[in-house]
Amino acid sequence: MDINEVYQIVLYATAKNLAQGYVSPDDFNLTINQAQRSYVAYLLGSFQQYTPGQPVARVEFGQNTVIRTRLAPIIYWTDLSLDFDGYCNYPEDYLQTDAMFTIYGYKRIRAVQQDSLYSYYNSAIDPIATNPIYILQDTGFQFFPEDLDEAKMSYVANPPQMIWGYTLDNNGIPVYDDTASTQPVWDDASILDIIVRALAIIGVNLQLNVVEQYSMVVKNQGQ
Repeated sequence: MDINEVYQIVLYATAKNLAQGYVSPDDFNLTINQAQRSYVAYLLGSFQQYTPGQPVARVEFGQNTVIRTRLAPIIYWTDLSLDFDGYCNYPEDYLQTDAMFTIYGYKRIRAVQQDSLYSYYNSAIDPIATNPIYILQDTGFQFFPEDLDEAKMSYVANPPQMIWGYTLDNNGIPVYDDTASTQPVWDDASILDIIVRALAIIGVNLQLNVVEQYSMVVKNQGQ
């Protein structure tokens, strides 16, 4: 599903359900990206869903392959170059670590919380020289031992913004411009979930199955 079809579904839904049923291109671009961020947060595990005695959210990244499949378009690999102190900044689009490995042999590098660092750092049974660790800091990763110079990471990235690009015709009406647009990275199932969230932001609260019906109408009209 491309960004033009997404916009047409939003326009169709708002026209049917709001008295002033129009969303400008700029408002659409803002709203669809708010909805996209909300969707990613939902898949990663909303903090509001954590409950005492149950340290996982109702939906959480790593919980099952379905969630991982949904997030697959924004799971990236990167090689990290560490400074002399074993430190490395987060990638610019970094959102959450998926897995961390040594650069050769894919030996796992474990994440450790600051309050447990002393125990791991000084362990004789599980020495960091052969079993490296890292902690999360405000702007990047701190690795131990400090002389570790490289690491390989898979991580969840902030998704690229979706943009419905346009030019104005002679009457000042926006006309879709594919070359000025940025397409969604998501599969159609995820896009429909994002549209539901975008419509809720606009003030149109619809169930997923209704939005699916609207998408079929828009697709058929396009044909």
